[in-house]
Amino acid sequence: PRPLMPLDTIIARHRRCDPQRALAMERSKGRTGQVSIRFPQCWEDTATMAAQAASRLLARLSADEVASLRYLVVGTETGVDQAKPIAAYVHGMLQRAGFPIAQAISTYDIQHACASGAIGVVNIGAMLGASREGGERGMIICTDEARYAPGTSAEITQGAASVAVLVEPDPRLVELDLGGIGYSSRDVDDFFRPLGSVAAQVRGRYSIECYRNAVEDALLDLCARNERSMAELLVETELFAFHVPFRSLPEETMARLVERYLRTDSAATKAFLDRRRFSAGTEPAAVVGNVYTGSVFLSLAALLAARCGELKSALVGKRVMLAAYGSGNTALALCGRVSRQAPSVISDWSLDDLLNHGQEASVDEYDDWVADRRRAACGHGGPLETEIPERSFYLREVRADGYRVYGLRSG
Repeated sequence: PRPLMPLDTIIARHRRCDPQRALAMERSKGRTGQVSIRFPQCWEDTATMAAQAASRLLARLSADEVASLRYLVVGTETGVDQAKPIAAYVHGMLQRAGFPIAQAISTYDIQHACASGAIGVVNIGAMLGASREGGERGMIICTDEARYAPGTSAEITQGAASVAVLVEPDPRLVELDLGGIGYSSRDVDDFFRPLGSVAAQVRGRYSIECYRNAVEDALLDLCARNERSMAELLVETELFAFHVPFRSLPEETMARLVERYLRTDSAATKAFLDRRRFSAGTEPAAVVGNVYTGSVFLSLAALLAARCGELKSALVGKRVMLAAYGSGNTALALCGRVSRQAPSVISDWSLDDLLNHGQEASVDEYDDWVADRRRAACGHGGPLETEIPERSFYLREVRADGYRVYGLRSG
């Protein structure tokens, strides 16, 4: 989404009424490496963002490829209905937009905090592998709004975005090994969002500890299942994409792993990460914020784009590792290799346009988003279609019975 809010603006507002709180937020900003956040406009929600991301992906495919979709899955922790999945709404929006998506398709949502997008990729991949039909495909759409209570340190790690990922038997970007995935799960209260609450509850330092432990445990399980040591896995891998709730956390987590298992000092650790351009995958989160389920894929896309610019065709065949984390909690780690067609695919991307097209919002717009006020008013009254960009999906109205009706601005 386009609306952008600099963290310095948020902190300055708190400084006027609570200098101590603002000072704590300023310190958190420095520790996390965050700069700004993005949030939806009043006529957008996680369903419209999902449809928008999906439509951009489907526009790159042929009509036959679109018609071959067998699974349309959404990973989210910020759904719009307690019963009807976002995937069903998106299916309808895409059909009404003219995409030849079949009725013979499975649509459903997956929820496990920020890990559900990665779970969806594994889920679809396994079902495609088990299918007796050839040429089928699936799509996982990660869509979320991260919102926290105003004035807390977590407020600076808000954000919103959708990421659509195509899953197919002969992938053009990364070939994933689904036969040796590493897992870790625990029942913890590091992060949760009670029913009816817009803002999530998070135990900051404890949640960071849970993230680090779960990611390491999942990687150790990955090593055991592939009969590799952690040292071998780290040395052999060229591209690491982690879940990025805020920029510094995966950077610090990865540095700890390298120092522990490769027995490096700080200089050698930095050199290891710099050679692999690890920070290229964490940079988008600093300006977009935490995008929950889509975070690991945004990280992967940014990392692939950066490395492709350097290595060109030599990027093909490089080993990739994905480490996803979902609070509450679960983690999964899986490996793959860069596909032969990846440089051609990446050359057609426009990530810089997506990351740089933000438009600074007013403080009132930001406050209304945090409190969920504008969307409620906009949804019940219906937005003026002329205010919506062409070819954009939007929340047309929320009916008196609570049902959400979506539209598409033609053009």
